[in-house]
Amino acid sequence: MSIRLVNVGKIYKSGEVETVALKDINIEIKDSEFIVILGPSGSGKSTMLNVISGLDTPSSGEIYYNDEKISDYNEDKLTKFRRNNLGFIFQQYNLLQNLTVKENIEIGSSIGKNPLNIDEVLDAVSMKNEKDKYPYQLSGGQQQRVSIARSIAKNPKIMFCDEPTGALDEETGKQVLEMIQNMNERFKTTTVVITHNPNIAFMADRVIKMNSGKIVEEILNTKKRKASEIKWG
Repeated sequence: MSIRLVNVGKIYKSGEVETVALKDINIEIKDSEFIVILGPSGSGKSTMLNVISGLDTPSSGEIYYNDEKISDYNEDKLTKFRRNNLGFIFQQYNLLQNLTVKENIEIGSSIGKNPLNIDEVLDAVSMKNEKDKYPYQLSGGQQQRVSIARSIAKNPKIMFCDEPTGALDEETGKQVLEMIQNMNERFKTTTVVITHNPNIAFMADRVIKMNSGKIVEEILNTKKRKASEIKWG
């Protein structure tokens, strides 16, 4: 499933004050691509993720998924579209503390139209041996793996990752990035990672650099790196 943004803008209004968060965004993301949207705090990258994924609506312009124009959808249609097509990984794990690892993943699986096999997903994130544990019994990195597994279990067409390693140390962060990279390669899930860490950009098929609400540069990586190969600091 490809994504296309045409002249997309986003303005936030607070009383008389207007803040331009996105300006004239034109971009196409191809099916199965691994994209990194890179920029400093305040560059518009999180707004970009929210608008592309239908968590927020653009002030102007058009957003297409294949030939579906989702920028015209009302909230109900957007919610249904997200549920059927998109997965999300956030910096916070958002796991249900009273459910086991497997049960948390099953929640993601239950809302998918064509869900993946739970055991295969557990294996993909190296959490098979921990499937009966509760979140409080896991490290931060393991909880993030469960979060990834829950998102991928529904078999989304596109996965959005918002600073997925922001709260993790280098070793754990690289392990989590490796999981996301493996998901992209194994399940052909179109993957969009938002980050301020320029080293993560080396993992992408394409890097979209943002500043002041605009795309300032696009870089095609001719030689992608594995998560284990990137520098951290």
